[in-house]
Amino acid sequence: MKKFLVVFMLLAVVAIFAAEKYVWFDEKTPYLGSDAKGKYGGRIVVAALSGPRTMNYTVAKETSSTDIIALFMGYGGTLVELDNYARLHPAIAKRCEVELTDEGKMIITFWIREGIKWSDGQPFTADDFVFTVNDVYANPKIPSSTQDVIKDSQGRLPRAEKVDDYTVRIIYEEPFRLAVRYIGGLYIWPKHIAEQWVKDGTFQQKWTVEAINNKELVGLGPFIPVEYVPDQYVRSVRNPNYWKKDASGNQLPYLDEFVFKILPDLNAIKLAFENGEIDIYGVTAQFYPEIKAKAKEKNWIVGTGGPTYGTTFITFNWNHDDPVKRSWFRNEYFRKAVAYSMDKEAMIDTLLAGLGVAQWGPVSVLSPFYNEDALRKYPYDLDYARMMLQLGGFSWDKDGNLIDANGNKVEFILSTNAGNIVREGMCNIIREALGKLGMKVTFVPLDFNLLVQKMLNTTDWEAIVIGLTGSDEPQGGRNVWAQKGTLHFWNFHPDAAPGKQIKPEIYEAPDWELEIDRIFAENIRILDQKKVYEMFSRFQELASEHLPLIYTVQQLYLYAHKADLNIIDPNAFGGMLWTLPWIYWKK
Repeated sequence: MKKFLVVFMLLAVVAIFAAEKYVWFDEKTPYLGSDAKGKYGGRIVVAALSGPRTMNYTVAKETSSTDIIALFMGYGGTLVELDNYARLHPAIAKRCEVELTDEGKMIITFWIREGIKWSDGQPFTADDFVFTVNDVYANPKIPSSTQDVIKDSQGRLPRAEKVDDYTVRIIYEEPFRLAVRYIGGLYIWPKHIAEQWVKDGTFQQKWTVEAINNKELVGLGPFIPVEYVPDQYVRSVRNPNYWKKDASGNQLPYLDEFVFKILPDLNAIKLAFENGEIDIYGVTAQFYPEIKAKAKEKNWIVGTGGPTYGTTFITFNWNHDDPVKRSWFRNEYFRKAVAYSMDKEAMIDTLLAGLGVAQWGPVSVLSPFYNEDALRKYPYDLDYARMMLQLGGFSWDKDGNLIDANGNKVEFILSTNAGNIVREGMCNIIREALGKLGMKVTFVPLDFNLLVQKMLNTTDWEAIVIGLTGSDEPQGGRNVWAQKGTLHFWNFHPDAAPGKQIKPEIYEAPDWELEIDRIFAENIRILDQKKVYEMFSRFQELASEHLPLIYTVQQLYLYAHKADLNIIDPNAFGGMLWTLPWIYWKK
């Protein structure tokens, strides 16, 4: 059902852009939550494995930060928003019109609802959105992952124009397939606060985690973070000026508070749910049978769905300071040997209790762009792995140690985020298999925020098992796959690696990587959905053939929550909190 809806949406895009001008939605189109019926009071407590590193969205690269930022910048705090089936709905914008001009430009016009206020009581107007686009996300002095996904095929960023206090116009120099979704979905910054930061060059140093306790955060979302106790919790309170109202005209959200409770590992999260300390639980497959068995007794609702949009993979640092290790990690046959050594069935059976699927490429099976025929697969086969190593110039010494062509023993450190027992289990399975191939792999789990910091801002890492959240739309990963993308972590370009010391003379970009870069740059202007599908099929072929990311397995979407909590239609895209502003306690 979900895939059909997304495909329908995308096919509709072709028809939309066939016209010179199209009204995407108007004042009669209801916003999400406009038909809600609930009652006020209470709070939700949700688990987190780490505390936040920042409250500044342009800096944030880890979910421990972005999940909290979403509370005061997302959930309807944008011009448009998506439901749990990736369907687009109006939010702060009440009308949207798209036009293709004779000069080949695309113009998107948004009409904004009047009377909306920021959480500090200041009025929200077109000036805030124009400032957000032009001075923040399109500002070369404020690099962010957002820039990677809103650029056109020539690398040009859009510009915003104010028509009047409640009308804005976004101009692209060429058609941009996802303009309404991406531009309309931007997190919006309060001009009356952030404009000075842009002027004095301190923007990215603002809204650190200290801003929570200092009560500095201002947003358009349903909850405002106001208290952070490291290693314990982050507490957010109801935004008194949140703009949405329910079917009876009552102001949302219904809940008084939203709390992220910081817990050390997945075992602790399970125990906290069982003890009633947290209210919703993204169940890991290992614990699902036990949680499901207790559902009736504990008054829980526990469910499962199909594959998710996320990916989990092992990746290697192609720009390691050690030229020996750098040569291994750039060796395609080395990576293919690792792929053939991946016992995915063992991972699914032992780590996911059978509730998982093998992954072979970067696009989710739920995406309308998924093409199984384009993927190269690597079934578990250590003999094939040894053959790949021999083709890559490796051999074994008399003691069975794997050595490269210069006699160097293959040894490296493998890390993942500590406390994630599934990923830790993956690392142990990988370490054991690579040991059978003569590699010495040392497993060192790290705090999640430290892991991400090392991965994105230093060259001081070797191999990491980690994941990406994914999407129905591959273009959402442009910041990962573009050559100069801010999340192109395995092979950062010297010009696009803030905080790194990558020497241009050691940097290499193979032809296939440049082809992927071109695919992501060019297909954003293609409105022919068949052509877009073909381009993304080629992307999947290249990614699975050359393996910059070596995919592992992904558990099915699993969820649990207290039955008294009004959670609506949770699934892999929207999760359990997509209706957060109108979630309420039934009792």
